[in-house]
Amino acid sequence: MQGPLLGHMSASILCTFTRFQPVYRTQVCHLQHIHPCLLFVERRPQMQSIDRDTGCCRCKNFAAGEISRAPCKQALLHMALQAYVSEIQKRIDDNDYEPQFDDKDEKKDKELRESEDLSHGAVLKGTVEQGAGNRHPQEGDLVYIHISMTAPSGQLLHSTRLEEDGSGVPIALVLGRGVRAPRGWELGLQDMVCQQRCQLTIKPEYGYKHKDCHMQPPKGVSIDETMHVDIKLLEIYSKDDVRVVGVNENIYKTIKQRSESWESPREPYAVEVSCAARVPAPSGRQGDSPPYFVTPALGFIMGSGTAPSGLEEALSSMTQGEQSVFSCPAESIRGSSMLPDPPHQPDRVELDLHLLKFAQVRDMTGNGEVMKRRIREGRGQFPMDCPMADSRLQIHYKGHAVDTGQEFVNTRGADSNAEPLEFDSGMGILPEAIDMTVRLMTPGEVSLITSTSQYAYDGRPDRPPGVLEGANVEWEVELISFQKQPDWERAEPDAKIKHAGELKDQGNMAFKAGRLKPARSKYTKALRLADRIFDLETEEQAEAASVVKTACLVNLANCAQREQQFGEALDWCNKALRESHNHAKALYRRAMAFSALGEFDKAQEDYVKWKEVDQSATADADAQIAKLKLQQKAANAKQKQQFRNFFNRT
Repeated sequence: MQGPLLGHMSASILCTFTRFQPVYRTQVCHLQHIHPCLLFVERRPQMQSIDRDTGCCRCKNFAAGEISRAPCKQALLHMALQAYVSEIQKRIDDNDYEPQFDDKDEKKDKELRESEDLSHGAVLKGTVEQGAGNRHPQEGDLVYIHISMTAPSGQLLHSTRLEEDGSGVPIALVLGRGVRAPRGWELGLQDMVCQQRCQLTIKPEYGYKHKDCHMQPPKGVSIDETMHVDIKLLEIYSKDDVRVVGVNENIYKTIKQRSESWESPREPYAVEVSCAARVPAPSGRQGDSPPYFVTPALGFIMGSGTAPSGLEEALSSMTQGEQSVFSCPAESIRGSSMLPDPPHQPDRVELDLHLLKFAQVRDMTGNGEVMKRRIREGRGQFPMDCPMADSRLQIHYKGHAVDTGQEFVNTRGADSNAEPLEFDSGMGILPEAIDMTVRLMTPGEVSLITSTSQYAYDGRPDRPPGVLEGANVEWEVELISFQKQPDWERAEPDAKIKHAGELKDQGNMAFKAGRLKPARSKYTKALRLADRIFDLETEEQAEAASVVKTACLVNLANCAQREQQFGEALDWCNKALRESHNHAKALYRRAMAFSALGEFDKAQEDYVKWKEVDQSATADADAQIAKLKLQQKAANAKQKQQFRNFFNRT
């Protein structure tokens, strides 16, 4: 929409209602071109009229629904605005605009509707007892409250207070988070202070029927009736120290002592924790009631089923050395042989936990075939100080067969003074189980590695004497040190090309040793690095990078052929020939792939091109072509025989 008086901006038509105090504004719809001064007026007691001499406005009464603009400078502007708004309304009707809301709009609209509902008495509040202090609960704070709920007739329906035959256990809730209480409670608590007691009258829409309320009403309390609640605010715990945790967001954590660590235990970590379990005190102060269970050190494996789910969910949010208090649903603590059930059947239980230590346990393969259990922590932080990339490492390790317990290797020697073993990871020098787990260790760490035979010595030429084929193995490994690799992605082009060549050479060494998997890995890493050099400065650099890429592609084709993956080998050869047209080895490898796939004509074409490109390969190419003709003749004969057998059967 265009207009001579209107600027170009994205704004909203706003309705202003002055019938109630304070003024409420609600968003109706969005338009792309609307003047910021336009307002629909429901009732304005006075409006300015035009002064003939100055062109400014004086007071004048306007009827509800007319359009105003203030301040205005010309008398004719009123008529222009009226005409313009009529045009806007016509276009809205014609185009059937849909309201567009973002998160801020939705939140603001909710606040406006809530304010209007409150002005109509959705929640009424009166103070029964004054409190102490001037701190009010904020969203995210953990609060403890006592409540009594009565019917409109005055009959007591439910109470948490001992003097009213309640349990004496206060309700714990985090304002605006977790398992939300009735909205009327949250609104009533917003301007209360500790020990203040108030009477709330709450309409059903702001009680248990409110869409944000996830708390279940007590037995005998109807969600369709006006709620009368006597509420007392006992304690406030700051949102800075409070977290909502657990799968169902029904566990409330108050941090008492933080730690500098960042890693949290999880299944199947082994943990050791000091624990005190309490029924929450009537005062609402954490730790104010005597514990019904205390232990200085409780150890178990997470996920083993020995610990109650509430304890495991609480520990999953902690770091080593941290101390925190958790308010947990009682049902998440009951039924465990590790902790006794709380007395008196409370709704919630308070756990005072100090995470002493935990042993990192990792399922390296996802199916339990390789398990890593940390015995001693190393130096530095995981994973920043781990040799995750292929590196030169120094380790000590000893191993034994799981079934027999017989030790078959100990790099420290009989006198425990031998030098550490130095090797390059990713080369397949050690069993795959050791290679993959040592990458997740920090220097000085000692870990226990348990492996099935598949990731240990099956199929390896270096299988130790006494370790049978199919034997599961356990090693104790200590990472002494490693050479940290630079960030090759940020290196200079020459350094990247050089390192890519080194990776290719390492792949060649692994290939010659018959270790195809690490060879593939090295070629792939070299190819990826060489392919990501975007800041080449000279033709020589571009040529050097291309040579490395082509060699890796051809070598990957060779690996695929060794594994009888001829279709894959063909793909690698095609990529190599796109990188380096008429590359002799790529033509030779592709001819072999075509031949294995039965495409003899294409194979012969590549053999002919091969000897044209490389004159020294003429004799070999001719021999391959002659061999190819014999293969084709045998294939044709076999096909004829198959057809003959088919027709004989019919």
